[in-house]
Amino acid sequence: MIMTKTSLSIIAKKAKVSIASVSRVLRTPNLTSPQTQFLVYQAIKALNVDMSKNLKDYQPVHKSNKILIIDNQLISKSLINFGIEQVLHEAGLELFYWQFPYHVNNDIYYLIQYIKQNCFIGIIIINQAPYLSQLYNYKKSLPPIVFVNHFKNNFSCVHFDHLTIGFQTTQYLIDKGHNKIAIFINSDKNTSSSLFLQGYQLALQRINMPVDIDYVIQGCLTYEHGRDAVKTLLQSNKPPTAIIFEDLSSLSCFDSNSNHAQNYLSNYRSLFGALNQAKESQSQQLHPLSITYISHCNELQYNELDRLSRVNKPLYQMGCKSAQLLCDILKQDIASLPQCHIIDTETFFIN
Repeated sequence: MIMTKTSLSIIAKKAKVSIASVSRVLRTPNLTSPQTQFLVYQAIKALNVDMSKNLKDYQPVHKSNKILIIDNQLISKSLINFGIEQVLHEAGLELFYWQFPYHVNNDIYYLIQYIKQNCFIGIIIINQAPYLSQLYNYKKSLPPIVFVNHFKNNFSCVHFDHLTIGFQTTQYLIDKGHNKIAIFINSDKNTSSSLFLQGYQLALQRINMPVDIDYVIQGCLTYEHGRDAVKTLLQSNKPPTAIIFEDLSSLSCFDSNSNHAQNYLSNYRSLFGALNQAKESQSQQLHPLSITYISHCNELQYNELDRLSRVNKPLYQMGCKSAQLLCDILKQDIASLPQCHIIDTETFFIN
């Protein structure tokens, strides 16, 4: 609902500023001071006012070259970041990183205020976050946005087809003669993980093989988790002959307890735990356990991972593509239709 003069006056009274100041904050924020903006947005949040339809449509700020990167990754400074930074620096754009500390719905006002106050001309958002569901309501009043490493309807985005990755990886193992395949995923509540799991299930269903819930392991993020989970699987009365490991690149800082952040410094921490246990249990198995994992580059690791089959998700290429997409949108200087780009993966299957 569009704000009336009465509602503006209520906000002005709460913020202890004039009605004209409230109107300028919402319509022409570049003409107001940061202090006035802070007071108005604080009042709007306290009054729980929906301001999504009361902000002025976005107009490019031609003197600005500032790009906001909202990084929701659990493991920050990934290859995605290096790709983004290289393209934007070459384009002469200035980068600002922010990890938005979202807790309740009204916190979205702080994000809108920060964007308006700093005159960003483009935004890149890496990985999922709970506040993104509200962002569509503000789309017309914000600069161009590109979502990275996840699909977002009605926005431009660059992402992987996790359903296909899960299907093809499982199909490869089926073709190799495996019919007891376990899968390690981050969480079925994470969209990318859920699609990855669906691909696994679809491949099994194609050959009328039931999905055994005991073979679906979730939330295995640490070395100890990986080791203990594989030990439990191999000591069961139906030990798997193959395991698929999802990577951690789709996890966001909202997905896990930050008190255990030291466990997530490596994408392969739980995988190494699984490898160690598989090696210890090898003498008790009829055949070596086959492990396939998701990697992030096609270069050799110079460790035991090089002996495993893998599917490479080129995160650096994803970062470059997303930054280039934003640059292309900015050159058009008009509101463009949403564009979605799927980054191809590479398979390195060891026979």
